[in-house]
Amino acid sequence: MSSCAIIFPKVFQRKPANFSLENLWFNTQLDYHKNARYLLNTTQLSYNAFRSDAYNEQLLNFISKKLGNNTLTRETYKTADGKIIIPFKIEYDLTKENIELLQKTTDLDYVILSKILTPDLINKSKDPQYDSLKYRSGVLAGSVVFFKIFDIKNNNVLIEMSCKSSVYDDEQFNFDTNSYEKDTRISTYKSEDQLIKKSFKRIFSRIE
Repeated sequence: MSSCAIIFPKVFQRKPANFSLENLWFNTQLDYHKNARYLLNTTQLSYNAFRSDAYNEQLLNFISKKLGNNTLTRETYKTADGKIIIPFKIEYDLTKENIELLQKTTDLDYVILSKILTPDLINKSKDPQYDSLKYRSGVLAGSVVFFKIFDIKNNNVLIEMSCKSSVYDDEQFNFDTNSYEKDTRISTYKSEDQLIKKSFKRIFSRIE
């Protein structure tokens, strides 16, 4: 709790965060074979975004602890003369072309993919796969984190999970008036950045 909330307890109200973790594939077990090679792809922050972000370090730290030196990134996966082997972008929802290129041009076993969507993107999407993830009105902060490990050689999913986080500005029930009313206190809550990191941690805790 912030120092302001301690000094003015009737002014500030901490809004709780809710998390919902879902297994999208039946397996949660990594391949720990000493020769298994994993590529960590850049986190996709929206449908068409392909850029590095702070969450990749969190992903790399977790995967490296689990798998040791078997984890590579696009920046470290190079030929003997220093050329990047994968110059093309890899989307979370792998295209047929992506898979074929990975199979033909690399010796990788798995690619680790992640995607983060905001409540606004989820609610505006017409894709039916997001229908169950829609946010109701009054959302203050939230995100849906998707995590997937794809088996390149066998052309199928090894692990896939999602974690939805949300903080809502819900009306409070007033027993004196027997009705729901807007709370006049100032709401404090975890930032979307904090929610995303905690969502990743919940996903990591499920992976064996």
